[in-house]
Amino acid sequence: MLTGTTTVQLPDGVRAVRRAADLPRAGWDALTGPYDVFLTCRWLDVVEATAGVPMVYLWIERAGRPVAGLATATATTSVPWALGRPDVVLRKSAEAELPGAAEMLTGMGEDPSAKLMPALVAGGRHVGSTRMLLSPEATEGDAEALVAAAETLAREEGLASVAFLYVDEQDAHLARVLASRGYHSCTTGQYSVLQVPQAGFDGYLQSLPRKRRVSVAAERRRIRESDVRVNAESLDTADLPRLAELESGLLAKYSIDIRPDQLLPLMHQTRECFGDDAFAMVAHAEGEVRGFGLILRHGDQWYARQTGYDYAYQERTGLPLYFEVLYYRLLEEAADAGVRALHYGLGSVQAKRSRGCTATEQRCHLLLL
Repeated sequence: MLTGTTTVQLPDGVRAVRRAADLPRAGWDALTGPYDVFLTCRWLDVVEATAGVPMVYLWIERAGRPVAGLATATATTSVPWALGRPDVVLRKSAEAELPGAAEMLTGMGEDPSAKLMPALVAGGRHVGSTRMLLSPEATEGDAEALVAAAETLAREEGLASVAFLYVDEQDAHLARVLASRGYHSCTTGQYSVLQVPQAGFDGYLQSLPRKRRVSVAAERRRIRESDVRVNAESLDTADLPRLAELESGLLAKYSIDIRPDQLLPLMHQTRECFGDDAFAMVAHAEGEVRGFGLILRHGDQWYARQTGYDYAYQERTGLPLYFEVLYYRLLEEAADAGVRALHYGLGSVQAKRSRGCTATEQRCHLLLL
């Protein structure tokens, strides 16, 4: 049973709360693995404070501790995080001719929002690798009970659909449960990860094809010959308003209208919740911040969470700031820290693959109510 503005009768054994603060936090976090930084309690705290939508957390306990958990958020047409909305995700996937996306939109008219929104977004309010948390003791029945609970919640709230927007191709267990309950699916992108060689940047360089090695060496030489300096900075000292301005400019290139004043609270909340496990790789040149990448630490994995660049400066100089900030210098820092992998998420698959990343397919699983 979920108590709040409404009371919903959930399947037997399923517990639910509306705030991450009310979760059995140690037990919930114990369910998370290397790919799950965005399902940890501290990130859920960030989302609650900044997303501006109702959240509900579902879980099942056995022997006094959680064995399965599912985070959900209600998405409406007014939320600014477009890539967390099934109507936008399906439309963009169809425009990119990703397998199955156009077929999923069949019969929904020119604007799928009327059929799909508002929606319950399940598996986490983030882009890439949305999933259910399962311990080794969890059963397929546990997974089915949590999915059924999410559907019940969505129906009781009068929502139009339930969507798991970015289920990784390796998550066969969840995909099987969703298919058995009538969910339709399509491809929504590729999730990119770069393994960090023990030999650091030299090992990374040697792992690339010869032609790419030459081009990377040339890119780094151009950076060295300029006045650009890229360093890791604490979020306590980084110029967060400038970083928000740069990220807003990047999002605008992809027709996503989020102002710096909307992005800044997310950075402040990330700093508060992650402490030293969040930092920024910052490029300075000519006395200004010209680019950055905001990085989250999760065990021996680092996640590139936000980024942005001074495009007027890049056009004028032609310098490869993106790769220097988020790949070459970040990889040097990661190797020194004993990090095993860098997570780059969705988008720009070819550019990421050209710099040594591997990618797994992400799929949207959708149920119309």
